[in-house]
Amino acid sequence: MLHPPLVAEDIDALQKLFYKEYSRWIVEFGRIYSISGVLVHLLYKEIFENSKNISIITHKNKLNRYLNKLGFETTFISLLKDSVVKTSLIEVVLIGGSADSSPKIVNIVSNIDITNLSVVVVQHVQIDRVGIFDEILQKYTTHKVCYAKDGEKIQKGIIYLAPNNKHLKVKEGLFFLSDEEKYNYAKPSISLSYESFSAYYKESLLVIQECGYASDGVDKLEFLKRNKSALIVQDQCECEAKSMVLNAVSMHVHDYILNLEDIVLFINFVNKKKTKEAWIEYLLEMILKRYGYDFRLYQRDMIQRRVKLFMIKHEIKDIKDAVALILFNKTAFKVFFLELSINVTEFFRKPSSFAHIIQLLKKHYKKAHNIKVWSAGCSSGEEVYSLAILLQSLGMLQKTIIYATDFNSVVLEEAKNGIYSNDSYELALSNFEQIGLDDRLGKYITKNENYITIDEKIREKTLFFQHNLATDSSFNEFDIIICSNVIIYFDDNLQKRVFNLFYESLKFGGYLILGQSETVHSAFKDKFKKCSDESKIYKKVA
Repeated sequence: MLHPPLVAEDIDALQKLFYKEYSRWIVEFGRIYSISGVLVHLLYKEIFENSKNISIITHKNKLNRYLNKLGFETTFISLLKDSVVKTSLIEVVLIGGSADSSPKIVNIVSNIDITNLSVVVVQHVQIDRVGIFDEILQKYTTHKVCYAKDGEKIQKGIIYLAPNNKHLKVKEGLFFLSDEEKYNYAKPSISLSYESFSAYYKESLLVIQECGYASDGVDKLEFLKRNKSALIVQDQCECEAKSMVLNAVSMHVHDYILNLEDIVLFINFVNKKKTKEAWIEYLLEMILKRYGYDFRLYQRDMIQRRVKLFMIKHEIKDIKDAVALILFNKTAFKVFFLELSINVTEFFRKPSSFAHIIQLLKKHYKKAHNIKVWSAGCSSGEEVYSLAILLQSLGMLQKTIIYATDFNSVVLEEAKNGIYSNDSYELALSNFEQIGLDDRLGKYITKNENYITIDEKIREKTLFFQHNLATDSSFNEFDIIICSNVIIYFDDNLQKRVFNLFYESLKFGGYLILGQSETVHSAFKDKFKKCSDESKIYKKVA
């Protein structure tokens, strides 16, 4: 099984394994979203030229799609679907802790809203100690705090504490106080509470394992998992008494390891009730706060489609559960982040546009000493390489540097590979013929039965790197900027920001080339002049 980061030594080791006389090989890609062209070619050689029986398993849908396009048969297994916490079902939050847990519980209680939840706290306390923790906690919350009573119905909006020298259980929605002997040397026992509450509430229970010594509670964590009860473990970095949380993590059944701030955020999240539209807005706001990416100015229809697609792929039925997974699971966020990228492109898309670009280049840049081009939102690179091939055909590529950017690092890795499906090549041939160049596309392509590879002399003139149009600034001064069918997914405010970025990045007299369905924003009409009615090429004039 291969995990990131893949290095040359990994590929060498894999190649040596293919020398072995095995009847079958299984190559499983773990947390890998993209692979190098070297590895693509190695797999092709062993499977299709050497006829090796190699099965490929992927756990990232982006890599799965990429390999499928290149003619490889793969098996995709989503690991995220097993990480979904059904937050929409949670009714009770059960907090278990021992030494060092009291200040953490005070912090939690001080900052949570539990209008739609019940909170139960089970702590190890001395038998002869007078129960005053309810009075302490009551000072920090407007919610009622009280010790649980035998036979009492558990109600929402209340924080219950386990009494001294009693085991706290639940029976048919009522508290049940047990006089059994100590369990795990403790009374109340966290383990017995975990077991009882999980058996009754199942997916409606959220357990928070707080700091403490020993391991009471840990022996029932697998029971929680079997009942699909959610489990959050306090980050050990915030604990002086670490035994409980370390032992809990060692069981490998937790859903999250969170610090206090995020535990509070999670409980407040669970307590919230929103419409689907409101959850989308909340998601975008929280992505900005937690991950630093601002998608708030993206068109909502597009965002909603991507959320729906994310839910389908990972078998998530409730949007609230999807939002929780994205916000509290960094791997899930990266997967969703990749879904937000618009990767619809092709070689020589809209041949008439490329015909106009040829005219522009011949007229204005044939005698130029150097040319700087920026392809913004380059996606997987088809249109960038189309431009490079065009420049090579005109004898102008050697004096040109093409900067190709996208905010999606995974598609940039695919673009760097310069490897594409044969279907895309067939379309490229058709489009290339319509451009009218006296040249042959096959000169710049290496083709095998499964895919094509862009020649090195074309790829070496293109520099790929990450850049976010929504947040990043200008980084050079360009003769030509190409941004095709990207800004149509932005709202008005973000479009204005992007056009200002393009304006600042173009030389005076430079050219901006847009997609066929796009036009210069009205706020910049006086700064750009349209070159012809047929094309979407604009000249910077002010």
